[in-house]
Amino acid sequence: MKVKFWGVRGSIPSPKHSTDIRWKLREILAAFSGYASTDLKDTELDQFMNGLPYNLLHPVGGNTSCIEVSSGDNRIILDGGTGLRLLGLELTRHENKLTEKDFYPALEAGRGLTDPPWPTDDDQDEDDKDRDLTILFSHTHWDHIQGFPFFIPAYRPGNRLTLYGRDREHLSWALNLQQSAPAMFPIPLDGMGAQIDCLTIPREGLTLGEIKIQTLSMPHPGGSLAFRVTSGHKSLVYATDYEFPDTSAEEAGVFIDFMAGADVLISDTQYTYLESVAREGWGHSTSFNAMDLAMRAGIRCLFLFHHDPQHSDAKLLDNLEKTRAYYRMISDWGNMRIELAVEGLSVDI
Repeated sequence: MKVKFWGVRGSIPSPKHSTDIRWKLREILAAFSGYASTDLKDTELDQFMNGLPYNLLHPVGGNTSCIEVSSGDNRIILDGGTGLRLLGLELTRHENKLTEKDFYPALEAGRGLTDPPWPTDDDQDEDDKDRDLTILFSHTHWDHIQGFPFFIPAYRPGNRLTLYGRDREHLSWALNLQQSAPAMFPIPLDGMGAQIDCLTIPREGLTLGEIKIQTLSMPHPGGSLAFRVTSGHKSLVYATDYEFPDTSAEEAGVFIDFMAGADVLISDTQYTYLESVAREGWGHSTSFNAMDLAMRAGIRCLFLFHHDPQHSDAKLLDNLEKTRAYYRMISDWGNMRIELAVEGLSVDI
């Protein structure tokens, strides 16, 4: 099973600010100052650049929530934030005759550390590839649906998009409202071209080919769903937009049982601890709370996700290191990995 991060921010898209770029350059130059040669050859420069931490060469990203999960020939998409636009470009790049140079933004978002090189036109000739797509929406707050009007596969006649939410009528209403032409968007939902079906996700979950999906209602203003996605012996939990002020509460225990033994938890960690105190009831979590829940559930790898739009890359990385340090302190150097969700990162589970 493979996971790709297409959008990792919460609340609203947050384009990179010059302060982020200056910070990265400062960190790169600091690393460069200790490098062996002052008269670098191209090979030495490449060696230096390749040795830099991933986060210095790649921005955390500014698109809102969207994750792709694939297993064999099966694919599901979790949430439709602005990251969904880049995923749509990825799925239609041959149709649009995009080259690597033309497609640079989507290349950054769609090609992770473990992905193969950029494919040629000869690599994908199947006429029916990606005709049927499934998107699961955790809820319909705008940062989780705002990428859908820009999702190119939805405009292609012959494509079929199956959209699942907590309630089919509410999901259809929210998506239609977002594209209420001409006041909101020039193309209405029923004018997009593809067959689009909105369905209520069953309480007992779904089975889509090799992928099984279970859901859990989470505490968030207006409600939200967490998803447990399983393929074979591998599983991940996607839990964005939730808040447990007390992780020892019964409601938090239900969540721990839901994700027990999962390989990966992708968790809302929008606020720092101090921010969460000032914003109690806003429906978002902290990295320390997520870490506590993940430890008790036996999670192998925790991804900090749904980053606050006001948090710079530097602040996110600082919070990551503080969370890791706290985990080492309370777990006696346990073996759970704690990582930052970054656009473009592709992870094999």
